[in-house]
Amino acid sequence: MAEQGKAATKIEYVEVPGITETFADSIHGLAFDGQTFRVEFCVTRMDEPKKGGETLTGRRLTACRMVLSPAAALQLSTKLGRMLGAMARQNGARAQRKGDAAPTGEAVPGAAPGTMN
Repeated sequence: MAEQGKAATKIEYVEVPGITETFADSIHGLAFDGQTFRVEFCVTRMDEPKKGGETLTGRRLTACRMVLSPAAALQLSTKLGRMLGAMARQNGARAQRKGDAAPTGEAVPGAAPGTMN
């Protein structure tokens, strides 16, 4: 609760349409140093396939490094959890409409290992 006599802070969201989007298909690293959360997003680039059925090769490149305050990391976790929950419910409803059994005990994509929906 705000103290008497102090004005509340109002922050307005302003979208900046010129910001570029970054694509990532994996997360290479996640660290917390006591002050900030650091996340390294990567993208996989595959080499041209060689003739003769050799093993495919590729490289994983850093696409973006994001540094978040603990408050922003918690907000991201909450919003991502809600979105993943909605996706899981939607997939369950879709499976039921198709006559399949509702998914139970499946791991939620992108969730921590061992986390179930």
